[in-house]
Amino acid sequence: MATGKDLIDAIRTSLEADGELGQIKAEMRTKVMKLLEGSQRSSGSKLPKSPQEVLILNELIREYLDWMGYKYTSTVLVSECELSKQPLDRSFITKDLGTVETEKTKELPLLFCLVETFKELKGA
Repeated sequence: MATGKDLIDAIRTSLEADGELGQIKAEMRTKVMKLLEGSQRSSGSKLPKSPQEVLILNELIREYLDWMGYKYTSTVLVSECELSKQPLDRSFITKDLGTVETEKTKELPLLFCLVETFKELKGA
C-alpha cells in the first residue's frame, strides 16, 4: 500500500514531467512578490519611475527569455519589473537603439544581435 510520501513523490514526478511544477513555482513566486510589493507600498515607499533605458533593457531581456522558452522566468520578470503584459514593438526598440534589421537579425532576439555586433566591433 502506498504511503503519503509515495503519493506526494508520484504527484511531484508527474508535475515535473509535464513541466507544470516549474509553472506552479513561478506563479507562486510572482504572487509572493506582489504581496511583498503591496506591503512596501502600503508602508509609504514608492518605487521611482524607471528611465526609458531601463525599460528597453528589460524588454530586451524579456524578448531573449521568451525566445529561449524561459516562459516562467519571463513571467516573473514582467511582474517584478512591472512591464506591460504586451511587449514593446520590436521596431520601436530597434529605432530607439539605432539598429537596422536584416533577414538574419529578424530571427534572433535583439540582445543576441547586440552581443554579436559588439564582438564584431571588438575584432575590427
